[in-house]
Amino acid sequence: MIFKILKKVIVTIIIILLPCCSVVQIEPSDEDWSFVVFGDLRQGFGVYGKLVEYMSTIEPTPKFAICNGDIMKKSGNEVEWANFWRYSKPITDKMPLYIVRGNHEGNDKISEKIFKEQTGKSNDTFYYSFSFSHSYFIILDSYIRNEENSIGQNQFNWLKNQLDSVTSIPDIKNVFIFIHHPLYPQGVYRGTNMKNADEVHHLFTLYDKIKAVIVSHEHSYNKFVKDNVIYIITGGAGAPLDYGYGENFYHFLKVSIYEETNRINIKTIGIFNEVIEQFDL
Repeated sequence: MIFKILKKVIVTIIIILLPCCSVVQIEPSDEDWSFVVFGDLRQGFGVYGKLVEYMSTIEPTPKFAICNGDIMKKSGNEVEWANFWRYSKPITDKMPLYIVRGNHEGNDKISEKIFKEQTGKSNDTFYYSFSFSHSYFIILDSYIRNEENSIGQNQFNWLKNQLDSVTSIPDIKNVFIFIHHPLYPQGVYRGTNMKNADEVHHLFTLYDKIKAVIVSHEHSYNKFVKDNVIYIITGGAGAPLDYGYGENFYHFLKVSIYEETNRINIKTIGIFNEVIEQFDL
């Protein structure tokens, strides 16, 4: 246990002191547009600050960023919110930042009130959707009070209506879904599936436009395919990594869209600004 703690401390110190000259720069891309995704930073601002630096210098600039939850360690903490926005400034100066609620954001009345104030939300739900170009983005909330680690019936019905609607719109080519909790954890929480994982997964299998379901909560990286649905776990934005479960490294995702060929490329970019993995959907 002591060895593991010392290892994490040493790794964090190396990352914080990482000189700029050692960074492998990502070359400008030829995609039509892109967006970035990260999850689970939980006060790990030394790591998060580096990842933000890389996200903010991508050329051409991504159209928006999505934080997949667990911004803070203690819910309802306005100081942690202030730190998050301070460290996020290099990206928020250049692009919108959408937030998925994680369990560390809390679901008590005070935490929800602060969440709304911090994110400018005006409606009562923390799930929502938006479109950009020929793609559609669905943000789900897996931490509704008394429905934790699940997609409750009201939200499930809303989700189905959203998917039915975009299916009938020819101009929408791609659908991306974001949830904090994985339906099927692959690391430290393996075996403790989302409470209605099979029901939600079956719904996803009915819609060919769904290109990826991106989740977090586990502090690692993973991707797998189940019944032709691609699941990506991204939980490496600064929280202590889950060692012993495979792909445990700090990272964010860059998703590139090529409109004419309907190609989607996803890069996993690490703490040295290196491409750890890339693949096409």
